[in-house]
Amino acid sequence: MFAPVALGAAICLLLPANLTAQSTSLPLIGAIHCSGQKRFSELQVVAASGLRTGQVFDVQAVEAATQKLGQSGAFEEVRFKYRPDKGQMTVEFVVKEATRLHRCTYDNFVWASTKEIEDFARNEVPLFDGSAPEGGELPGEIRNALERFLQQRGIAGRVELTQFAKGIGDPNWEYLYSVNGPVMKVQRVTFTGVKGIDEKLLDKEAKPLVGRNYSFVEFRRYTDAAFLPIYRERGFLRVNIGSPTASVSRQSQDPHEFAIQVTYSVEEGLAYDWEGAKWSGNQSESSADLEALLGMKHGDRANSKKIDAAWEAVQAAYGKKGYLEARIVPEVEYDEASHKVQYQVAVTEGLQYRMGDFSISGAPAAVSLKSKWKLKAGEIYDASYLMEFMNTQLGPSLPRSGERLPKIQPSVQPDRAAHTVNVSIQVQ
Repeated sequence: MFAPVALGAAICLLLPANLTAQSTSLPLIGAIHCSGQKRFSELQVVAASGLRTGQVFDVQAVEAATQKLGQSGAFEEVRFKYRPDKGQMTVEFVVKEATRLHRCTYDNFVWASTKEIEDFARNEVPLFDGSAPEGGELPGEIRNALERFLQQRGIAGRVELTQFAKGIGDPNWEYLYSVNGPVMKVQRVTFTGVKGIDEKLLDKEAKPLVGRNYSFVEFRRYTDAAFLPIYRERGFLRVNIGSPTASVSRQSQDPHEFAIQVTYSVEEGLAYDWEGAKWSGNQSESSADLEALLGMKHGDRANSKKIDAAWEAVQAAYGKKGYLEARIVPEVEYDEASHKVQYQVAVTEGLQYRMGDFSISGAPAAVSLKSKWKLKAGEIYDASYLMEFMNTQLGPSLPRSGERLPKIQPSVQPDRAAHTVNVSIQVQ
């Protein structure tokens, strides 16, 4: 994370005599400009500085405005310069904008649309544009504005600011603003745009959501886990289920409790039939054998679950024949006219490996267990055998301490020069 820099430029030498003499008749600020900005307008930057035309020119006030812009986090660097102009002073901020920005998401602001929330925040925070920088004071200023938004709506609650990421190390994490205080129980989940499937299938999957406190993030995650598979396993491979929208269906006698209705908008698209795959680059496996692994016949309804499993099955088939580095790259082709889907699959088989050395340590019966390893040196290496050995031979032979099993640490080391694989297992 970088620290914004605020610097003052050299003072112009052609200042009015009354200013240099610090007389009581100080000039006013006649104009304020900004340069270097791309994402923000000049009006936004000037408004965020707090400096106003018509106020008495004061270097300390300009420096304070520069520091304010730098501390927002929206800029990597902020400088200022000024010059006399027709008896007044013109001030210019020279900025370099921050590049690490993150989207703002409003987790449970069920009383207004995202547009209403962001319009309010823009009026309160001049540099807000739907995202916020990684550092600085701007994310907190947005939180304070959202608390004022709640007060304006008569909602008693506190806004919490956290970060939300789809996975560990995700660089595209979001700022998550959540309301803490009110109870927002989901009473009903509905869908719009459902035509190609029985809506009862969606209703059944939505039941666990009823009675829960509403969370945009959690309900959006639920879409991928529960609703999309229903469509994609029935051939709707290009279905789009929009983010959930929440509305207050009623409010109980308790002003802090709200009943929520959640709606998902569905764009189903077409239901596709399976047209198979066209293979290229495969040598050790015939196209017919690979096709048999896909689990679907021509004319079957394309099932995304089976399609995903198919590529894993192909990868495993190559692994059983020693092709540990085989790459399977499927490219989908949709035929909109016939409602069919086909894959062009490029295979790069790579080297074929044979069994090298095998060792096992840390187990009480290491010697006898080593003799049970079936792959002999020089035989084609089967990538699936290691797991089979640990499940059928190693696991049952290990002593147990209550319900706790010893830690098993396998290691597979391919030797590209020798085309062999050395396998070792350490029991801790």
